[in-house]
Amino acid sequence: DEYPLGCRPKKRSGPTKSSLVARIPPISASKSKFQMELLPHFETRPTTVQKIIDPFVDLGHLVIVDRDNIEGDASEKLLSRARNNAQYLFNKIWELNRKHVEEAVMAELPKSSFILPREKKIPEKKEPTKWEKYAAAKGITKKKKNKKVFDEATKEWKPTYGYRRGNDDTKDWLIEIPDNADPNKDYFAERVDKKKERIAKNETQRLKNMARQLGSTVRKGPSVDPSIGLGVAPEEKSKEQLRFAVDRAKAATASAGKFQRLAKGEKENVKKGKKRKFLPNEAGGEKEHDLQIWEKIKKKKAKIIEEKAAAIAGPSKQEKKEKKGHKPIRQKSQIHRQQWFKNKKSENKKTRGNARKNK
Repeated sequence: DEYPLGCRPKKRSGPTKSSLVARIPPISASKSKFQMELLPHFETRPTTVQKIIDPFVDLGHLVIVDRDNIEGDASEKLLSRARNNAQYLFNKIWELNRKHVEEAVMAELPKSSFILPREKKIPEKKEPTKWEKYAAAKGITKKKKNKKVFDEATKEWKPTYGYRRGNDDTKDWLIEIPDNADPNKDYFAERVDKKKERIAKNETQRLKNMARQLGSTVRKGPSVDPSIGLGVAPEEKSKEQLRFAVDRAKAATASAGKFQRLAKGEKENVKKGKKRKFLPNEAGGEKEHDLQIWEKIKKKKAKIIEEKAAAIAGPSKQEKKEKKGHKPIRQKSQIHRQQWFKNKKSENKKTRGNARKNK
């Protein structure tokens, strides 16, 4: 019985070991020469595998752990070792009970014996809510209700709760008022208010249950040893940080905080970000912008910034003398500039005098 793995011929009588594996189809006369040439080179290996140390096999997980030592060059022996281990695992599967499912033969795997370590700790049991404690004390059991109910108005089956539920009285256009009730009261608004109160009550109860599950509703102070890399705790944030967080939260609405209500004594949201300045979308402005770029490129001499050039050149001779204590020398350009301002003042006086005479 020497056959390669997965190539044992299949017998027709009864579900044997060979019925779980594939078989080589018989070579007919119509086969090509290429297929006939390949068959003699096919290497057959035995199905029986001998091990020095029995490997650990967990058929529940289909896991095999080889405990034999590898001697010599590992790269050459790994391929044959993997083949032998796979054959050993299949031999163990053939020993299991089998059953037919339609046209396939299935092996019944046992329970796993290899315990895999958990990545995370086992989740703790949640603390029961206030209603669950009350129901357990009074012996109240949960009854299953029908998911659909027959709607008398539309004569259709509709969901009992949720969207488009049946027998929904919140959309009735007519409300019957009893004789002892106030006829001038707005019962439509009262119905809406009651619904809002129910929603708010459910939300508060949900938050209380969450706080109870966390262990304590008491606000804790700042920790002595704050965790590294977890940021600042809410209790340790400064006034500016809290203000910035509130502003960011208010601006994170569909209207960017435009219709957000302010609390009593609260300041308006101050936008600290800079507005983006876009280029003009007109044809004239775009043309002018492109021409400016072209003029800069076309210029042969590079534009020198005076401040940078002065910093590179260093202090002038006059500045050096001023530092030593010499008086600054008046240059010709400074004298002409001073004379020009004197002439300008005299002209202004003359124009003022002529204006008074004309009055």
